[in-house]
Amino acid sequence: MSDVSILTLLTNPRRFFESLEERPVSLLRPALFVIVAAFISALSAYQISSLVATMMPELQGMGPLLGGIGAFSAFVMVLLMWVIYTAIFFAISMVFRGQGTFGRLLSYVGYGFLPQAIGGLISFALSWDLLSNLRVPSITDPTMIAEWTQSLMKDPTMRLASGISLLFILWSANIWIFGVRTGRRLSTRDAVITVGLPTLLFIVYSIVTMVL
Repeated sequence: MSDVSILTLLTNPRRFFESLEERPVSLLRPALFVIVAAFISALSAYQISSLVATMMPELQGMGPLLGGIGAFSAFVMVLLMWVIYTAIFFAISMVFRGQGTFGRLLSYVGYGFLPQAIGGLISFALSWDLLSNLRVPSITDPTMIAEWTQSLMKDPTMRLASGISLLFILWSANIWIFGVRTGRRLSTRDAVITVGLPTLLFIVYSIVTMVL
């Protein structure tokens, strides 16, 4: 890919995807972006899961194990979301009689995970500073863990980290719009609807969860 760069993907996604249109589908580079995003998500999940394990006396010493389980689950979830996002965009674009293969769209959607990797790294840095110095209470009632976790997510730093993640999801959505436009041969308007509708629903849900 000598004529376009990753910077072009971030600043001019329309040109980036149009330059790929006549080339064979390749999942190598987009898969790398997804894996990086998944790895960063796994780091965050490891920290939270390990922290929760230290709350209950009967789980003392199991922090690394539970952290590993949480990290693995988060890693796999991001990989699944790559496929799920693609399937949703593919299905919605069928309403607009989109053309183009699922494999090509999967490749283009994968590129859109790059901003999420960047945003995830920033959010992880913010939450790491808070969680590393957090005094964890000892809890004997498992039901109180959920309450403590909810109160933690309402901390200004955690809300800032979540807000940053949402902003970078919007950046991903901008890339996806042009990926769907090119990969499914839609008009810009139809691509905006295809990507914007599920993204908007996700963001609204995340904000409501964050506020409540």
